[in-house]
Amino acid sequence: MDVNFHLKMISFKVFVEVKISEKDIDALIESLEWEDVIELFDTEDMILEEDISSSQRLKMATKTRSRKHLLALARNIKLKRSAALPILQKRSVTGARKLLLRKFLKGRDKNQMSAGEKNRIEARVTAALATMKNLPTKLLPKVRQLERSRLANKGK
Repeated sequence: MDVNFHLKMISFKVFVEVKISEKDIDALIESLEWEDVIELFDTEDMILEEDISSSQRLKMATKTRSRKHLLALARNIKLKRSAALPILQKRSVTGARKLLLRKFLKGRDKNQMSAGEKNRIEARVTAALATMKNLPTKLLPKVRQLERSRLANKGK
């Protein structure tokens, strides 16, 4: 499997028929780097809920923007400590979601897609995660390893 995704036009039929094998999942997990999971280090109230409308999302974005400095302060405090197991599990679920999203996007930019396309992709990711319940569990050791390396390199 090619971990480096390239931009290319594909048909809808090819897009729908994408199959993800265990080897592909293992390759995605092994290719995971610190930059891929840095966004997972957010405060708990910044975790996106799946069942919100676009207007609610805009309202949440405005609220978050107004509290940007407070959230940055809280994030910096949390980054100094080791994460507990429930937080690591949340990160592995979010990381698995991002891996599947990257796989389904096939190198396309999500920001350039219409709202309907985004909703279809999110539905596919949710369905794939429901069928592959072991993916976040398989990702957890890699998330733990990244957490340990982050804390080990903190003072350097």
